[in-house]
Amino acid sequence: MRILWILLGLLGLGAVALGAYGSHGAAFADARAQDVFDTALRYHFAHLAPLGLAALIGSLAPAAGRRAGLAAILLLAGMALFCGSLYLRALGLAEITNPLAPSGGFTLMAGWLALAWAGLGCLPKR
Repeated sequence: MRILWILLGLLGLGAVALGAYGSHGAAFADARAQDVFDTALRYHFAHLAPLGLAALIGSLAPAAGRRAGLAAILLLAGMALFCGSLYLRALGLAEITNPLAPSGGFTLMAGWLALAWAGLGCLPKR
């Protein structure tokens, strides 16, 4: 879980840096590219919280550690695929949005489901 905590901090730093770049330094081709970048940034920030929750579950409830690890892997992969492909597209660096963005979105949904499963692992057994 230590690596996950480090990644969480670095991804948060990256989100703030990309937000600043998008607001002050990026030269977007058009308003649509700016919208795509903003969508990537929103999803990037939004998925830091569940990633932190996965790290917390894994740290505080060792019995649910594997489940939390799976949730973290899915969330990280989904962020890389979805947000990464949108960032690249918005900055004109690649036209790889399809099929990476939809695959990333599906992976993010799977990460949320795995997070719920990890949370169930924290409940006392009857």
